[in-house]
Amino acid sequence: MKIIIDTDACKKNGLDTDVALYLLSSLSGSLITVETFEKARQSGYIFFKEPYDKNKPFPSSISLSNTGEFVAEGIMADSKIGKSQDERLRNLANKLRELFPAGKKPGYAYLWRDSESCIVDRLKKFFLKYGDYPDEAIIKATKKYVDSFNGNYTYMQLLKYFIWKNKVTGEEMVGGRLVGEVEKQSQLAAYLEDTEEEVTAKHDWEVELV
Repeated sequence: MKIIIDTDACKKNGLDTDVALYLLSSLSGSLITVETFEKARQSGYIFFKEPYDKNKPFPSSISLSNTGEFVAEGIMADSKIGKSQDERLRNLANKLRELFPAGKKPGYAYLWRDSESCIVDRLKKFFLKYGDYPDEAIIKATKKYVDSFNGNYTYMQLLKYFIWKNKVTGEEMVGGRLVGEVEKQSQLAAYLEDTEEEVTAKHDWEVELV
């Protein structure tokens, strides 16, 4: 069973998103219960900011962990984009990987290119937030980023972080866990915007000449 909801569709039907998700959980035969929260907690996807009161039907003061947010984004990305795009994304991922240096980043245990599946996953999440872009534009923006370092890659991001990175700031201990504000960053998005601005400026200049 494939379930994809639009928050605007919820509003159109007079429902808050949480109510809609609860109804859909029942419709799918997997009703949300107190056990649902415990399974999510044990998996590290959520945590309780305050001790759980067993006299209440559901726990309160629930917060999504960074892992839980990452997993949720992955589910939404896989659901929206679908298997029909798999071949295209694999091809695009490998073309981007070829633009980055081979091997590990000096001084770190991380690979510049990472695996094909990792880059495909990052691209799906990128498209989920920023929308689709032509492959050629993505390749051009990535090449521009790598070329900007002129062979000195000391401060260059790994490919997966260039596409998408969650930056955690203002960390503090809450409920026995280190929690912080998650800021989504994408150098790829920034370079795509710069490229679009350059194309627009060039077009305007050519029009003026004519």
